[in-house]
Amino acid sequence: MKKAIAMFLTLAMGVTMLAGCGNSSSSTTAGGGETPAAHTAESAADNGETPTLTFFDKNSGSKQFDDPVALELMKRTGINIEVVNPTGDPAEKLALMLAGKDYPDIVLMDRGSDIVNKYIEAGALVNLTDYLDQMPNVTEMYGDTLKKTRWTDGQNYYLSNWYGMDPDPVNGFILRYDIMCELVGKDRADSDEPFTTSEMMDIFRQYKEKYPEVDGKETFALTLADEQDSKNAILGMYGMKTYYEKDGQLYWDIRDPRYLEAMHFINGVHQEGLLEKEWVSNNDELFNQKLATGNILGYMGAYWNAWTANSSLTSTVGEDANYLAYKVVPDGYDADKTTLGGRSSLGWDAIAVTNNCKNLDAALKFIDYCASQEGQDLLLWGIEGKDWTKDGDTYVPNEEVLDGLQNNLEKTREETGITRWTWFVRNASTHKDGSPCRMQMSRKDITATWAEKNLTNTYWDTAEFDNLIPTGNDPVALKAQKVQDIIKQAYPKMINAASDEELDKIYNQMIADCDAAGMEEVEAKINENYQARMAIWNAEN
Repeated sequence: MKKAIAMFLTLAMGVTMLAGCGNSSSSTTAGGGETPAAHTAESAADNGETPTLTFFDKNSGSKQFDDPVALELMKRTGINIEVVNPTGDPAEKLALMLAGKDYPDIVLMDRGSDIVNKYIEAGALVNLTDYLDQMPNVTEMYGDTLKKTRWTDGQNYYLSNWYGMDPDPVNGFILRYDIMCELVGKDRADSDEPFTTSEMMDIFRQYKEKYPEVDGKETFALTLADEQDSKNAILGMYGMKTYYEKDGQLYWDIRDPRYLEAMHFINGVHQEGLLEKEWVSNNDELFNQKLATGNILGYMGAYWNAWTANSSLTSTVGEDANYLAYKVVPDGYDADKTTLGGRSSLGWDAIAVTNNCKNLDAALKFIDYCASQEGQDLLLWGIEGKDWTKDGDTYVPNEEVLDGLQNNLEKTREETGITRWTWFVRNASTHKDGSPCRMQMSRKDITATWAEKNLTNTYWDTAEFDNLIPTGNDPVALKAQKVQDIIKQAYPKMINAASDEELDKIYNQMIADCDAAGMEEVEAKINENYQARMAIWNAEN
């Protein structure tokens, strides 16, 4: 195991073992940076002043830390927070701050970005491992997540936000419920029994025959949501994951025989004239406009992609004119092995304390409070007694606040602060007592309940496969980008191919081009990084 970790340090990241911080004045940060002044200088609290922490949040936009939740959080912790907003591109701002060593006390970065590694390698971040004993709520709430977010030296330089496995199903066939009732009968439309691809093709043909036009416009049985959601739905039907696993090795998913099978299915929809012709140009606005016209039976993607269109259709057509989720399984495949809802239990962002922090004690106190149950409730539910109450173990939302979160989210977030600051929060389906972790989840609309009913056993954790491809200026990273570009260009061509033979030709050329671009070398690095990651995850301490 030690050998594997050492290999990862040498080969995967090309960095040396970093010294860990201690609790004494001689402690260091990653890369040998200077120790924060919290334990070496008189703190503001010692002078009777309220300590202030500066916090760069790449997601904050122009928001100020002045809403009711923010004010309550500062009151409870006795710590002032000054949010440093990104100006322009957050990634560029982070890079400039690093170059000038002009970063605030706490930074929130994209966990999948190379900027995290750059900050660690530069010694800009505090090694939190040595301070975990001062943050009991962090160790309890994060649990094994701490082990999985260790850097290559086995130390924790950041904490995840929105971590935890949320079992909310995501992708599938999202189809007009009222029309499904017409075509297959209400009982079948209401059933949670999956459809086969053959059955779905028959439904598509029936729709096209019954509704060749709507309001003088040509109809289509299917369109596709944004590229990633639609691809997740197409490949997830076949049980595919991030990589193709064979004989203990990871390969690019395009090498999986199921990939070509999936492409032939969706291309078959196109060849029969059932796929909307301009799906490639879909963005959120255009996509919803197309659905709202009423001349498309459904799409492949995430169930929430249709919220805007559903609002329009139910007001103009009727309450049953909702796009709702259905599970479709390829002929001969196991319905319980679909992988339609891939998501990472390690969250999206990384939050770290920098070596510029002048009051580390205050930073640790603030972080630990946010990670406590009380802190989670404040961030995700708001102020008890005002935004919500408790009935025994049940969290009871203020109905007016809940209405606002579900009908006018951004305005209500600004007014209340609820889920406005998603720092150190655990994105799980429920609290320990069974109440939803977020107030918004305490009342689910029909799209969510329908997805839960029909898309069961479809979500899975992508964490072990996240960010295995090198980033930045690594030569392998550049080759990986070329491979990704080749696949991205070939994907719509395969779907829109005029024949099976043309699709196969495009696919084979894609594989050849990817191999020529260095796909095998990238796969070797992916496997190297994966094995090193597993060694760190499985380490005893």
